[in-house]
Amino acid sequence: MSTPSYNLLRLHLAQAELALDKARNNAYSDRRKEEYQNKLTDLYTAVYQEVNKKTSLTEADIYALYKRHIDFIFKSLEFLDSSTLNQIPYEIIECLNYAMNDWLGSRGDYIIVTSLINDVGGFSFDPSLAYSDALYDEIKAKYGIEFPQRLVQINLPRALARDYLASVVLYHELGHFVDMKFKFTESLTRDILNNVTEGRIAGKDLANLLIYFPYLNSHVGSKKTIPTQSQLFIVTNSHLAEYFCDLFASQYIADSSNYYLQYITENANFFSTSHPSTVNRVQTVTDFLSKSDNIVVKIINTAIYKIKKENLEIRNEAVKSDDFFNLVPTIIENVGQLHGILNTGWRVWLHQQEQLSKSLNDQFDNPLRLYSVVNNLLEKSIGNFITLNKWNKVKP
Repeated sequence: MSTPSYNLLRLHLAQAELALDKARNNAYSDRRKEEYQNKLTDLYTAVYQEVNKKTSLTEADIYALYKRHIDFIFKSLEFLDSSTLNQIPYEIIECLNYAMNDWLGSRGDYIIVTSLINDVGGFSFDPSLAYSDALYDEIKAKYGIEFPQRLVQINLPRALARDYLASVVLYHELGHFVDMKFKFTESLTRDILNNVTEGRIAGKDLANLLIYFPYLNSHVGSKKTIPTQSQLFIVTNSHLAEYFCDLFASQYIADSSNYYLQYITENANFFSTSHPSTVNRVQTVTDFLSKSDNIVVKIINTAIYKIKKENLEIRNEAVKSDDFFNLVPTIIENVGQLHGILNTGWRVWLHQQEQLSKSLNDQFDNPLRLYSVVNNLLEKSIGNFITLNKWNKVKP
């Protein structure tokens, strides 16, 4: 006689089959997503066949193996279903792909996917599939099914899924993936805490460091070893990661996300356990872009170079806004300008709305009209570049 746990597993399988059936008609701009989804179907079939052979299973097998593998199917589909052509513009993902390739190369080992969140502030990175090598290896060993790529999962607000101005925040979330991949700030956290507690940093450098990490003041020269699982280590690591991601994003979109960050946080001048103050975050980006001396930029660049022999650098190129006022897409000439066009969109929105309004023979107090024009011009400018670039790669 089958147990309740076994029957619940069969229910889970039925739910997975229905979810895969609904996803069968998903249309993707990247064929690798379709191939990944086909692998999920293969995995479902393998799990189903194993479970169906038996009338009962131990709870250990159910929870440690089969349930986890079905959960993996659902988690993957959660992001694939939100990454179809009618859900998220391929233009935005392609911009992020170019940025990711700067750091990982173009081998195609990772696929950027999105999940739409019913929260207008719901931008985040979910590392659960990008760094689950043990689970992927387990699936390969048990069923002979190999997933050549990992999913890079980025959450974004459903209401802003087709918003090209707000999309600059996604560069920050991609930064979390890159940081976790190379462990830049993880290694740096230990160095900073050791330098502070052992008194190896002093004078002007210490004073500057404490501006950005004020809670470390009480630990200067304490001679205490800070455990990795301690609150102090976790907070410092989290703050470093946020600084890194702000700087990572600013390589591509300059200070565009600063304005958005200041608005949604009300330019907070206080820190939390997870984030530094907005004032400090904005200052760090401003100093990086102006090549001004900043201790956070300095120590993060040192950590990057130590691990990857690279540095943070400006990776965008300015694009003039003339075409916006002529209401035609801008001709983007290179990848630097591909990122730079987003900065242009922000410049027009923040400082040149009146000029754009005149081009439309419209009233300046019609924000939806202006917003739609800027958003559409960004979409078409980016889309034209990507289409032409792909065509040039395949033409004889």
